[in-house]
Amino acid sequence: MQRLAICLDGVQDDELVAAAAAWTPRFERIELWCAYGDEAARELEHVRERHGRPPGPPPPHHRHAEIDREQAEAIVKRGAKLMRGRHIEATVQVLGGRDAGHALAAASGSDVALFLAAGHRGGVGPHSVGHVARFVIDHARGPVVIVRLD
Repeated sequence: MQRLAICLDGVQDDELVAAAAAWTPRFERIELWCAYGDEAARELEHVRERHGRPPGPPPPHHRHAEIDREQAEAIVKRGAKLMRGRHIEATVQVLGGRDAGHALAAASGSDVALFLAAGHRGGVGPHSVGHVARFVIDHARGPVVIVRLD
């Protein structure tokens, strides 16, 4: 593995960065990723269609996607600052797509290990992580490290 991608979501990024710091010496390049998607807008259109409602005015999801991207950019910038505080340089990347899981899996490759936090569902098995982590585990093209944060 040449690259480590630490997948941030803006929730417990300082804890995730602290956990990932121990892994960084094993990799040539450290990247901070934040993914967002337009799934909510698609779901809204699906519900409208299913209930026979006319499309109406253009859905506001165009502005929502712009806001989501701005938030993702702020998250990776904050993550880069956290990494610099640990004397680790990292590049930042914002990923967009159908949803966060699809965006992360699509960006993954055989030369990158993904490092991400799992939801707080507890237990073991396929339902012990959230839907984004589950999708990434099932579809990433490289190894995935799941971290449970308190």
